[in-house]
Order: sequence, then structure tokens, then C-alpha cells
Amino acid sequence: MMIRDTKQLGAALQRERKRRGMTQTQLAEKAGVRQQTISAVERGKPRSELQVIFDIMSALGIEMSLQTRSGKSTPSLEELF
Repeated sequence: MMIRDTKQLGAALQRERKRRGMTQTQLAEKAGVRQQTISAVERGKPRSELQVIFDIMSALGIEMSLQTRSGKSTPSLEELF
């Protein structure tokens, strides 16, 4: 899945949180942010701070890699994180 906007990123983070069996509150505590922040990020709030996104990803134990866009097939979520 190619992630190209905040809504897609929020949905991907929400899927990963749920896959790990975590509540928004548990993730917020681990990431050092408020539960409302997790909720806003998962909804794709366009003004989410990049550092907050990285803190959430760190709390989930995932990372993002950048690559040049190409006409090739879309990588899976596992390939992106």
C-alpha cells in the first residue's frame, strides 16, 4: 500500500496499533502524547506534527523508508515500514 497523504498514514498506524492489540490510550502513553493526539493522527488530521508521527511509529516499533516513485507495482505495507 502506497501512503501518500495523512489519511492513509493515519489508517496504516491505526491498523498497526490494532494488530498489536493496543488501545489509543496505551499507545499514547508509550509514545508520550495524549490519547486525543493519537485519535487525530489516526483520523488523518492534516496538521499533525511530523515529530509526533515519528514518536507514534517508534512506540509501535515501526519505521518508514522513502523511495523514488516509479511505475512499478505498489509495495505492501510491510515493505514501507
